[in-house]
Amino acid sequence: MIRINLHDYRYELRKIEIQKRVVKCCAVVIAAIFFILALWLMEQVRLDSVRSETRKLESQVAGKKGQFKKIKAMESRQKRMKTIMAGIDSLREKQMPAGTIVSDLNMNVPDGLWLTSIIQRDSDYLRTKKIPVIMYGDPSKKKKRRKRKGKKKQALPKEFVEVSGYSLSEEGVADYMKRIQEFPYYKTTFLYKSTRRIIGGQEIHKFIIYCYMPENNKSA
Repeated sequence: MIRINLHDYRYELRKIEIQKRVVKCCAVVIAAIFFILALWLMEQVRLDSVRSETRKLESQVAGKKGQFKKIKAMESRQKRMKTIMAGIDSLREKQMPAGTIVSDLNMNVPDGLWLTSIIQRDSDYLRTKKIPVIMYGDPSKKKKRRKRKGKKKQALPKEFVEVSGYSLSEEGVADYMKRIQEFPYYKTTFLYKSTRRIIGGQEIHKFIIYCYMPENNKSA
């Protein structure tokens, strides 16, 4: 009689089935890992692109900031020039246009010296600063004016131009004084004040100059 051991056959079939399932599970896990890696790589590429765009935008913003600062500096210069022009714009047109006065004062600035303001003043203002009349006029005329009391006070003509600024040296102030003293429309020019101060370890000279242009001193 022939006998067949079915137990071993069934065991082998079950073993093969288990192996197939294990292989399928491993394949699924490996596929999932590859899928996750692919997603991670795509996300990294996207992040790199975002970082690149961010750097470009940051560089553009930095460039815009530089341009903005330049524009602000230009606007500040324009405002400063408008202030200077407004300060002496009421000077008599028959004497000298304000633009010519500002231009002459700025064009003759030596190296190491810069102006901060140009302001129109009258003789009363100079008196408040206790500036002797002899610096710009005849003291005897001052006494005659004081005798005229009881009359309605009239606005004094603003015949003085106050020029303020800074210089890196005393020689620079003296050189600037010589240059503006050559202007034909000023009767006299004198240094009112010059003080020294230290800024950032550098000695700076702050100065105030007065230019006297009498009302009857007409331009050529």
